This record gives sequence, C-alpha cells and structure tokens, in this order.
Amino acid sequence: MPKVCVIGTRGIPCFVGGIETICEHLYPGIMKARSDFDITILSRITYQGKTEYEYNGVKVKALKAVNISGLETFIHTLFALIYARLFVHPELVHLHGIGPGFFSPVSRLLGFKTIVTHHSPDYKRPKWRWHGKFILKLGELATVLFAHRIICVSQSVLDEVNEKYFFLKRKRTVIRNAGSLINYRSAHSKILSELGIRANQYILAVGRLDKTKGFDDLIAAFNMSNVEHLKLVIVGSNYVEDEYVKSLTKHACERIVFAGTRVDDELTELYKNASLLVNPSYMEGFCLVLAEALSVGIPIVASDIAPHKEFELNKTSYFERGDVYGLAAKLNVKDYLFYKNTYAETLQQQNTWEVNIQKHIELFESLL
Repeated sequence: MPKVCVIGTRGIPCFVGGIETICEHLYPGIMKARSDFDITILSRITYQGKTEYEYNGVKVKALKAVNISGLETFIHTLFALIYARLFVHPELVHLHGIGPGFFSPVSRLLGFKTIVTHHSPDYKRPKWRWHGKFILKLGELATVLFAHRIICVSQSVLDEVNEKYFFLKRKRTVIRNAGSLINYRSAHSKILSELGIRANQYILAVGRLDKTKGFDDLIAAFNMSNVEHLKLVIVGSNYVEDEYVKSLTKHACERIVFAGTRVDDELTELYKNASLLVNPSYMEGFCLVLAEALSVGIPIVASDIAPHKEFELNKTSYFERGDVYGLAAKLNVKDYLFYKNTYAETLQQQNTWEVNIQKHIELFESLL
C-alpha cells in the first residue's frame, strides 16, 4: 500500500485558499480512483476543533507549530517532516508551494521521495519584506535542486522557472488545476436571498482578500461605471483582517456586497447566476476562479496576465492589468454576453478533476 504524506496546506475541507481547494479535490479523488493508496495530510489548522479526522478516505492530522508571523509555514513544514519520519513513515512526500519546498533537501535526507508543487512565485507578493522574499527565492532554488519531481500548476509557472533555471528541466512537468464546478448541484440554494441579490443582477468576483487580487481596482472601476442596475458581489475572506481588508470592506453598502467564504453548492449558485465574472488579479499561478467560471459558462473579464491568457479567452475579455479606467469601460458594455467564451469553455471541459487526479497518480507511481 503506497503511503503518501502531504505538507503545505492549512487543511481540508472548506479552508480559504487555492492550495486548500486543490487538496480538497485532489487527494479524496485519488483515494476514490485508487483505494490502495494511504494518504495523510499534515495540516496547520484544526477543523471544527478536531486535530485528527478522516475526510473522504484521506487521513488528516493537524499539527501545531510555533506561531511566528510570516514563518508559520516554514516552521510547520520542518516539524511536519520530522513527524512524518517518526510516525507516518511515508514513501513519498508531496510538498505544496516553494515555501515548504525550502525543505526539499531535508525531505530527501529523511529518505522520502519528494514532489513539490510550484503554485506561484510567492516572493512577488507585496506582503513579503525583503527577508521573506529572499527565503522564498531560496525555497524555489531548493525545490529546483532537490525535489525528485516538480509539478507546475500552469505553463506560465513552468516557463518562468525554466527561464530562471536552465538546468534539471526534465524533472519538471505541468499539471494544470481543474477548478470544475460541474459536480455541484446548486439547486435552490438560499444564498441569493440571504445576500439580497437577484439572478443576473450582479457582477461577481471571487478570491482571497489579498492585495494581489486587485479587488480595490474592481471596486474603483465599479464605482466609476454606469451600471447602476447591477450589484457587485465579492466572495472571499482572509485569515487576517489587515489594513488592506479593512480598506476594502469599508466600501460595503447596498450595491457592494461582501459575501465572505462560500463553498460547494452556495459558490456554484453564485457563479451560475452572475451576469459577469471579473478577475482583476495582478498575479496568479493557476487561476481557479477562471476555471470555475468557465465550467459553468458565464461571461468573463480578466486582467491580461500570462496565467489568465492560458485560458485562451476572447481578446475582448482581457484588460490591461491595473487599468481601472479600462476595466470600467469593460463594465459599461450593455450586453455582457459580449464576453462569453465558448472556445475557452470547451477547452476547460477537457481539463476535469478526473484528468488532474490521473496525472498525479501516474506521477506518484513513477516514483514509488
């Protein structure tokens, strides 16, 4: 029975974050496809007060580590690797992110086959000071040098890594995330009435309330547009209510609704009934939000960053990153079906969670 240990996620299920969403779909999917696997997630946060539980066949153990701002992930990863060696005894360790990837050499020294998923160049995030950026860059380098295999979640992430590190390219591969919502019913959810919104009467944005997501640009563009008949609904939250979050939520009013974290059927209901999905992000590794929107077939407007362009939306759906006036002009279009992306929706239908899961299984088996 192949034993796999997963490190680098806050936890599953229903945790905020791209890595958490991916893990919630990926590992239970592997267990469904291959029940002979034994998968343990060593998470950072308890779930409903539980420190040890099972979710759809996946064992989850929440490990507490010293809580030092900015260093929680690094400290937890080291602690989790030692715990894995002493108590879990996996053959393979799957690390998520270049922060945990910093400890790739430790993972190998402990005797584990080591896979690192490179989700994004996190050192580009403005929240990190110089020393945080430096450690993350070292984490990326350690990942490149010591991981047995590196999964890049998009072609743009792989291209950027290959441009920086021209060596050891053969152990890198792309497994794009799926982000499909087709398995959720969204039947007669009460979420619309709860939020005071009507079907096809709102613009939707989804994501963590983080500066790189550009929600401040979206609010500014919405306020200067002439879409008085529509509301703006922002779905998401953050683990820390920092100054940026406060600067966003102060705009809450009848026309600008902060819906908090929504998952599964409620999230699907919000997508399916939106007039338009807007993602003004400044950086992504793989944009789950666009994948989710394409899976339910709603019109999309997105910033022109490389990970967004991988989805091959119509040119009319893109605006220049950071261009608030350009985004406002996009919102002023009378009929948002102008931003419907039939071709991109067809491509997304081929990128299901089942495909993603099978590619992971094949990669795992190549090392076991």
